[in-house]
Amino acid sequence: MSNLINYTLTMRIKDDESWPQNDEYSNRSVSGTFLLDDANPARQVLDIGRCGGEVRIEARYLFQRAAVGGVTIAGDLKLYEGTSTSSNDLDGHVTFTGTAAADGTVTLARRVSNTDEGGDWADVTLTVRNSALTAADPCAHIDAKAAALGVGFTGDAVSGCETVRGGHRKRFQNCDIYYSANTGACEVHGEIRNKYNATGGPDSDQGLPVTDETATPDGAGRYNHFSGNGSIYWHPQTGPMIVRGGIRHSWASQGWERGGLGYPVSDEKYIGTTKPQWFSDFQNGVLFWEENAARPPAAAQLSRARLLTAFDTAFRKRVTDHRVDIQSVAIVGVSATGYDFWRSRNRAVTFRIAGEISTGRWFIPDPNWWLEIPLRIEAAPNPDAATTVKVRVVRAGTVRIHADNFAGIGTGETVDGLRQAITTAFANPIELAEVPAAAGLLSVKVLPDGAVALYFRPDLVGGFAASAAQRQLDNLAI
Repeated sequence: MSNLINYTLTMRIKDDESWPQNDEYSNRSVSGTFLLDDANPARQVLDIGRCGGEVRIEARYLFQRAAVGGVTIAGDLKLYEGTSTSSNDLDGHVTFTGTAAADGTVTLARRVSNTDEGGDWADVTLTVRNSALTAADPCAHIDAKAAALGVGFTGDAVSGCETVRGGHRKRFQNCDIYYSANTGACEVHGEIRNKYNATGGPDSDQGLPVTDETATPDGAGRYNHFSGNGSIYWHPQTGPMIVRGGIRHSWASQGWERGGLGYPVSDEKYIGTTKPQWFSDFQNGVLFWEENAARPPAAAQLSRARLLTAFDTAFRKRVTDHRVDIQSVAIVGVSATGYDFWRSRNRAVTFRIAGEISTGRWFIPDPNWWLEIPLRIEAAPNPDAATTVKVRVVRAGTVRIHADNFAGIGTGETVDGLRQAITTAFANPIELAEVPAAAGLLSVKVLPDGAVALYFRPDLVGGFAASAAQRQLDNLAI
């Protein structure tokens, strides 16, 4: 059973003034709607009224579910009076209780007075309508949920109350609300709603939502949990991704999104061959599940230092103008992962190349210059442990260049030529390797420090492929 609570709270406040000033009065009225159910059996409402620049009334009510559909209400009224309405000088306090019976209305009216000095007071009236909802009327639960969310959140209804697998649904412009006796009434909206619908909605293994869309504990993402032992997690740097079953349990045991793996960057993928196997790709690693246990994938890794060495050689090889002196190559940034609906984009690594350009004149200083280029190492197509994949380098943004001055004859042309040489060199993807389908590649990942990792199935073939990949990475040439 759930309870739809509609309430109206009114205040009539008096600020008692001494002659020759006149007493001051103010009136306040607010209304609200909310649900009490198994997930949220209690709710607190706080409203504050002010009058005359000196009196502040705090009205606090605690609503709690009770037997046979009733709701208990505990009221707490405080009157503060001082030199301003932000005063902490408590001069009046009243507490009381009441009950709103199932499908009944109750009015609780109390006066709180200044018992310390003066004739300040407030008459506070709370009127409550308690509509008790039973599983026998699922559509009433959905309508009550919509009323509690408000039309500003839901938008207008675009369907009636529909029967779906496992329960009922009503679709709105901005969200869908589902109900079953086991899950209660829960909403899905935004990109999580789009992903849920795109992957089968209530007809999929995900089942019905068991939470509303909720902010993640780290404050950066959103999620809905579903009855099919799964969740959809969204982050602006990943997109909406499905994580389920044993993989979800393993991820949860490591701290969810606040653990070392970060957010999921792919849906869970079933890759069972001779045994049931699944994997999910995350921002900082891969979780692999076989039958009833997690197994660490086979991996090969290119460290940040080795990556820098390989690109240092690549840049020097591609800059052939004898007037250009490359003095240093450094990694100056690693981006976040990139949003996608199905598989998040890899991080990009920004390299800075710096040096001097010869003016050819002994009396003109050689200007310093630097150039920055963001590059992404990625897989095409996205790995799924069953497809031949090309590992490649692609430019991930604009090439930026700066020189101290263009005093030397032809120096400006040289700078433009330098930009053109690097831009042209990375205008098209540069293929690093082709990984055959049999190798069981799961992911190609740029890690937060700029290192690159390749993950393979944890079987004999995957282990052999990881060893071969490691040899290639150790001798990487771009």
